[in-house]
Amino acid sequence: MKVLQRGLPLLLAALVLLPGCGGSSGADTAASTAAVAPTARNMEMGFSQMAVTEEEAVDDAAMLPAEAPEAESSAGTGGFEIEARKIVRNSYLDLETKEFDQALAGIQQLVEQNGGYLESQSVNGRSLRDENSRQERYATLTARVPAENLDSVVTQVGELCNILSQSEDAQDITERYYDSQARLDSLTLQEERLLDILSKAEKLEDVIALESALSDVRYQIESLTASLRRMDSQVTYSFLHITLNEVVEYQEPAPLTFGDRLGRAVHRGGENLLDSCQGFLLFAAENLPSLLFWAAVLLAIVLVVRKLIRLVKGRFFRRREKTPPPLRPQGPAPKGETPAPPEKQEHEVK
Repeated sequence: MKVLQRGLPLLLAALVLLPGCGGSSGADTAASTAAVAPTARNMEMGFSQMAVTEEEAVDDAAMLPAEAPEAESSAGTGGFEIEARKIVRNSYLDLETKEFDQALAGIQQLVEQNGGYLESQSVNGRSLRDENSRQERYATLTARVPAENLDSVVTQVGELCNILSQSEDAQDITERYYDSQARLDSLTLQEERLLDILSKAEKLEDVIALESALSDVRYQIESLTASLRRMDSQVTYSFLHITLNEVVEYQEPAPLTFGDRLGRAVHRGGENLLDSCQGFLLFAAENLPSLLFWAAVLLAIVLVVRKLIRLVKGRFFRRREKTPPPLRPQGPAPKGETPAPPEKQEHEVK
């Protein structure tokens, strides 16, 4: 056990440096080593209290060659060996058709029949409020198709619609894929060795340091595993991007007869009358309280004015009645007339 405690720092350092022997892993492996190196350095500082002498370190290092061949063997098998090219294909189609609905359904059916699926789809169309709109419908689709069936699907889609433009690009991710695979193999081996050392550790600080290093290694393993799965999906299922445009033939409208124009005019007149009546009713319903109020005010003003006019007239006539009229001068009566008596003259004046 004393030998194990004194050789543990060197063994951990060897495990940390082991992924760096992956051959062609390059900068990615160096980054992986740098991520775990701080933990190893902390562990070495924690074990510095063991006071390992230079001679003991040399003796302990002599125990490691038994594992060296395994490390070299793993580095050789984990090297960059191209088994198959990893190609991500993207195909782009710009289509047009006179039968939009049938073409869209046909494309969806072709994708499903060839083992693919639609990843996204959107359809845009004309507005029903504008009958004379020239904006036609169009759809954008993104489909995932098995790589071996991509060419067949593109050919069949071209038979359904008119192809305006077609393009394709391919991305070679072979080196990145196998480099990630080599790093994953090295990290898996490192995880196994850390677990083996953890099972033999007895001191609490040793267990804590080993579990910390093991957590970092497992995090990198999970990240690389997810990246490899994503790349496998991109290689296995190619991307097919489609833009489908609707084409409508322009038709010259038939000339309108006098009866058609008259009927339309009558129809528009009826609609205008109906709109006017509705507008008036809405205005009356909305402003009825205000109208009633001002009507009452106006009626009160009229009544007051009429009453004032009557009062003024009454006073005026009463004053005239109280004022005696001037007497008509009496002169000789015309020939043939008898002069009236004074009382009758006064009555006539009144």
